[in-house]
Amino acid sequence: MSVKASQLADFIASTLSDFPKNTFEVGWDNQEYEACRIFQQERMVIDGGVDIKRKVQLSESGAAHYRRYYDTDNPTVVDTMKTITVPWTRLSTDFSWDDLELLQNIKSSVKGYLKIMQEKRVSALHSLANVIEDRFWKTPTNANDDLYPYGVPYYINMLNADITAAGFSGQTIRYQDGTTGTSCAGIDASTESKWRNYAFTYNAIDNALLKKLRVAFIETNFKAPLFINDPAEIRRGTKRFYTDFDNVAALQDLVDAKDDNHSGKDVLGNIRMDDGGLVFINRHPVVPVAKLNDVTDVVTSDTTSPIYFVDFSKFVPVVHDGYWMEEGEPMVDRGQHTTFTIYVDGAHNNLCLNRRGCGFVGHLAITS
Repeated sequence: MSVKASQLADFIASTLSDFPKNTFEVGWDNQEYEACRIFQQERMVIDGGVDIKRKVQLSESGAAHYRRYYDTDNPTVVDTMKTITVPWTRLSTDFSWDDLELLQNIKSSVKGYLKIMQEKRVSALHSLANVIEDRFWKTPTNANDDLYPYGVPYYINMLNADITAAGFSGQTIRYQDGTTGTSCAGIDASTESKWRNYAFTYNAIDNALLKKLRVAFIETNFKAPLFINDPAEIRRGTKRFYTDFDNVAALQDLVDAKDDNHSGKDVLGNIRMDDGGLVFINRHPVVPVAKLNDVTDVVTSDTTSPIYFVDFSKFVPVVHDGYWMEEGEPMVDRGQHTTFTIYVDGAHNNLCLNRRGCGFVGHLAITS
């Protein structure tokens, strides 16, 4: 008795969500899939629109002034608003079986067949996780690229070459093809001083770096005046440091030099280590990221060893409602009629609401 393709498709669909407990090891590419965690736990869901837009006020009207009795006024209207524009980027993965492959495994062992399905599915999702992780720590290819998302370096820029003075001077986006630009999410940072991030350079993992980090915290901690209701959308988000493995190990050595007990008490002015060896600065964890190992400037090739601090209440991972990790039904194609394929699709990007408050970066000096 023959088995119809429709029956095989129904069988795949009915078993995908009910795998037996087959276990196998996977050679993961990253020690921490931090970007995947971020898009699962920190994300904002948006339910439509051809792109993502938000408003930001980068200047004030200048209307306020002190006055004397009977002074005359000259009211003026000034446009103080700018529009943040971020495109949707789409990603996809897939996994497939041939109909004979299905029949051979169904006849021999349903459990064996399900294990093959699990292997193929895990491999496809592993590939997807690698793509998400890789692009989260990169800029797009160039200023016109709408294929790849706006990663952390797109919004949190390092200082320009030969600049070492700390401040809100992060304004140049270094794209992957070696080109540069200052227009970020539709707003030009070269003309809008409040659309720049805080950045500084450091020489080593030492007490001088800790002081620079403390200053950066102070500089980027903006609060609305008490007599103004903050119009910003209130979002809760974690705050984390991200850097390469060598920097994390050096920070651990720095803590060891002051506190071998690791009891959780503050040392070195708000730097401490938990029982698992994770370093905390100002109570925020320092997460090692493999993609930040051996990072060099795409323009000058200088080693930068960046230390990023990201506030996910202002740096917002966005996914499209109803189109994130959407796993479709098994399908066949007339050009490949013996093959069943399942696709996993999604649309996402990163939205920065306030570049001065979304975080900061410390890095080794870049020279021209």
